[in-house]
Amino acid sequence: MVRICVLGAVLFLTGCASLIVDDLRIRSAGFTGCASQDNEISNVNPGFGGGGTWNVTCKGKVYLCSQGSSGGHPASYSCAVAVN
Repeated sequence: MVRICVLGAVLFLTGCASLIVDDLRIRSAGFTGCASQDNEISNVNPGFGGGGTWNVTCKGKVYLCSQGSSGGHPASYSCAVAVN
């Protein structure tokens, strides 16, 4: 029974992770100039209170993206070319 619960939790979290990555690809597309399916997402760091950061790679460029929200306001998103 425990194995079934653990397997169910893993499958659920894997599905959620896929949905999150798909959402980040879409939200990043306007900043990268690439179609959402061409954006490669990495380094996803969920923040506290609705914020977070992630990297997007597209056409050889790496972007640092962030999401912020506070006080019940809608989330805002931004991406900029990452400086190495």
